[in-house]
Amino acid sequence: MTERELPIHHRASDPGGRVWSFGNVTWVHCPECDQAAKSTGASVSCAHCGYTTVPNLKPYSDKWAYPASSDPLCSHCRKPLDRRERPTARESDGKLFVRIRCEHCGETEDYPALPGSPPSGGRSYRLLHRYLETQVAGETLWVNNLVHLEALEDWLGAKVRERPADRGLTMMARLPRWMKASTNRPKVLRGLAQLRELAEKSGIDE
Repeated sequence: MTERELPIHHRASDPGGRVWSFGNVTWVHCPECDQAAKSTGASVSCAHCGYTTVPNLKPYSDKWAYPASSDPLCSHCRKPLDRRERPTARESDGKLFVRIRCEHCGETEDYPALPGSPPSGGRSYRLLHRYLETQVAGETLWVNNLVHLEALEDWLGAKVRERPADRGLTMMARLPRWMKASTNRPKVLRGLAQLRELAEKSGIDE
């Protein structure tokens, strides 16, 4: 398990800001391959399988495609594939392919495709689940990104936590009681260490 070593008698001051001010991205489960994908609020991209949603202001239709076969089958398990349009199109040697993750066996493969178009408004969002989550003391501990993670490690791992009177309802002030309880502090810090280890294994870099 990866843990940050904080100085002895470490003190922390509330940096201010709400949760969205810590980092510029949120890491989510990729809808295609289930690995870590980067969400910026305008688009989602996965470096593992190439899944990319199209930002609303620039709906590039040439990135969208659907399987050319009228009855596409997974090349691994031979089960039927969903023929819906996806923003995972790519060209190779002048031919168009679309990357699909089989819902039956979980394998990802490129299949011959035909050009498609983005749905109305240019968005293809499904419900995206946050990637960096774990269970602590019967509660869900989550972070959006590494900046968010480090801020919580610094604050919750401190021996002394200082909040100036004029900070207002910052992220630190709004943390749930179970996270701040002294009896849960070791568990929460272990949970944050688990999330840091997960981030490293998953290639999360911001």
